[in-house]
Amino acid sequence: MSTLLSPWPGVVDTWLDVGGRQVRILRTDSARADGGGEPQLLVHGLGGSSVTWIEIMTGLAKHGPVVAVDLPGFGRTQPQDGDALTVRGYVEFVVEVADTLGWDRFALHGNSMGGLISVLLASRHPERVARLVLVSPALPPRTPLGLLVPARATLDGMTPVAVSTLSAAVLGVVGIAGPELTEHRNRQLLKLIYADPDGVDRSVLQLMAADFTGDDATTARSRRRALRSATRSIAALWTDPRRVWRAIDRVTAPTLVLGGTRDALVPAKVLRAVLARRPDWTGRVLDDRRHALMMEDPETYLDEFARWRDATRRAA
Repeated sequence: MSTLLSPWPGVVDTWLDVGGRQVRILRTDSARADGGGEPQLLVHGLGGSSVTWIEIMTGLAKHGPVVAVDLPGFGRTQPQDGDALTVRGYVEFVVEVADTLGWDRFALHGNSMGGLISVLLASRHPERVARLVLVSPALPPRTPLGLLVPARATLDGMTPVAVSTLSAAVLGVVGIAGPELTEHRNRQLLKLIYADPDGVDRSVLQLMAADFTGDDATTARSRRRALRSATRSIAALWTDPRRVWRAIDRVTAPTLVLGGTRDALVPAKVLRAVLARRPDWTGRVLDDRRHALMMEDPETYLDEFARWRDATRRAA
């Protein structure tokens, strides 16, 4: 069943059969006059879903068709027995989604854990990724010692969340609005994304909360399993970051990195270290922005993407 989502013109909430499993996606057809353009695949962060991309999908459709996907265990895509609910497992899952869509080559957007997934995918499958956009990607410091010295924004942002609920203080949680959380906890989580949670479009919050509506015990257990498994896999990559940094070195696609100085989860200093390592990448660390620019300031996201895309096309 497919549902046209209002008030987002052209965005459809539907299902994709990927190797016999039902995968929830949001999709928007190309808004170009010729109906073509470069396909764009959007990958959410830990604890999020395809809904985190809803605000920019219509704008991105000016450049080609757009699909945002729920990773197994998140949103409405149920995990299957034997699924590797890890960063590596999700890399291969995203490739399967692209294969099912018939997209041999595409632009890849990733936020938080989705950014980490996207870097690994682009390094392993360079022939598939035409363009890479990393939004507050969950990339580790160069050495594990960096984990012991948190940035001020991290302390300011995460302390109230940790005090409210230790289980919420995990890397990349964005927008969890399930019934098990109190209003205070929801507000603290939203402050990781929005400077003013009271100014958030209520229709976005309702769409996010709908992902949790009607969860039965089995679904709730699946969510917890995916969250624990994915968190452990991120922690393993952060404990020994050499693998991720080698992947960063191997990326060949033109790459845009977007982040914020008020991001409590991915410090600006990590993004600056990545950009120093890859001076050929384009980076924008924006003042006072937080962890999910596509939700906090969709217009800026679309402007930055369009400007960079045009510049890379001219250079090519």
